[in-house]
Amino acid sequence: MDNSHSGVNQLGGVFVNGRPLPDSTRQKIVELAHSGARPCDISRILQTDDEVQVLDSEKVSNGCVSKILGRYYETGSIRPRAIGGSKPRVATPEVVAKIAQYKRECPSIFAWEIRDRLLSEGICTNDNIPSVSVLTGSYVHDLICHMKSLFLMR
Repeated sequence: MDNSHSGVNQLGGVFVNGRPLPDSTRQKIVELAHSGARPCDISRILQTDDEVQVLDSEKVSNGCVSKILGRYYETGSIRPRAIGGSKPRVATPEVVAKIAQYKRECPSIFAWEIRDRLLSEGICTNDNIPSVSVLTGSYVHDLICHMKSLFLMR
């Protein structure tokens, strides 16, 4: 192992910059978060969970858990980000119409619930799902208002 790019986290776990955690560990982190566990709890649970194949030297820090969850809430994916940039996702009018329908049915619906429904109903895939920040931002609100005004003009 090249020590110039490795380090030790606050739990004593060894990490290598640029090497992502296994998908099984990432999936477990998301499952635990969905069940209500906090990042600090998840970090402790992973240290004692035999189902998740995390080596003793790969203890997962709170910061790592938080980063993975942040990316999951933002993109809906457990996969690590690719090196380099990608085009930001923009909600299509069809997706915005579906979001408006969800909002009419349940005005207090959370952005992550909207994302879950868009995925489960096949409206979007993980490749084109709007991020939570897009869903909570003024972009979708403005599009919904614009669509309402077009509808009222008919």
